[in-house]
Formats: sequence, C-alpha cells, structure tokens
Amino acid sequence: MCGRELRDQTGKELTRLDLRYEGLKEAQEKRFRGLVTYGSVVAAVVGLAVGFMHIGAAVVVPLMIVAHLLVTRLVLMRESCRYLGTSRRLITRWIARLGILWGGALGYGAAVLPLVGSVFATVTFAGLTWVVHHYILWGLQRERSQMGSAAWERVLLVLLALLTLTVVVVLVVIAALVGWTGTYLMDLAQG
Repeated sequence: MCGRELRDQTGKELTRLDLRYEGLKEAQEKRFRGLVTYGSVVAAVVGLAVGFMHIGAAVVVPLMIVAHLLVTRLVLMRESCRYLGTSRRLITRWIARLGILWGGALGYGAAVLPLVGSVFATVTFAGLTWVVHHYILWGLQRERSQMGSAAWERVLLVLLALLTLTVVVVLVVIAALVGWTGTYLMDLAQG
C-alpha cells in the first residue's frame, strides 16, 4: 500500500496474526459451533448403531476415530494453524492428533455398549472437539503475544508419542508371538 510498516501503540511491528486475530477468532468460534452441532448428531447416530453391530464395531470404532481426526483437521484446524509459527503448528497438530487418537479410543470404544454407547460417542466427539478448539485459541493467543510453546505442551507431546510408540511395539510383539505360536502348533500337528 503506502510502503510503511504497521505498528501498534507501543511501536511494535504488527504481524499477519495481529491484523487478523479478531476475525480469525470469530471464524474459529463459528466453525467450532457448526462442527459440534452436526458432528455430535452424527456421533450419536453412529454410537447408537455401533452397539448393535457386534463384529462390525471392530471396524466402526477405528473409523469413528479417523473421521474425527479428519474433520477436526479440515474444519477446525486448517485455517487457524496457518497463522501459527512452525514449531507451534507442529506441536499443536500432533497434540491434537494424538489426543483425539487416545481420547477417541477410550470414548468411542465405550460406544459399543448398546443404547448408552450413543451418549459416550456424543460426549467424546463434543468433548474432544471442545478441547482442540480451545487449545487452538490458546495457541493463537500465545502466538500473537510471541510466546513460545509451554513446557507442558512439549512434555505432553513426548508422553503421547511414547504411549503411541509403546502400544505399537507391544502390538507388533503380540502379533509376532501369535504367529510364532501358530507356526509352532502347526509344525507339532504335522509331525
């Protein structure tokens, strides 16, 4: 425009986030309300159905987690995360992903209970979405204030990553033991 830098009343140069913060916050609130409204209804319906699916629940529950991850990333995080710095964006995305993974595993896992599963699915969807939404708003405010990531964020990310890695290793070891045991029993049966 005129070639001058924009500054606030203290003389600090305004960032891209400073210029868009209020509008970004309002848009984030609007996306959150829409996502919780429609997503909770879908979660309730799927939660009601999954309790009666028996073996299908083994497929539907992980699909619910994946769907929640995708919709949260695309609807809730996409626009706001563009205004975060590189390390804050990385930390925010991974804490949200792993938080939904583990919170969803517990909450959506309880959705297999007939009739009451709908309540678990709805509360899980609304609760995890609320947590991610407020975490993003908190991160935007810290980014605007030019504050780095908090120590608890880094600790939480490391703990969630270690939990995920541990569960993957345990599952691989169990699968290997089951395969080895099956092979051993087949060899015994053949002679």
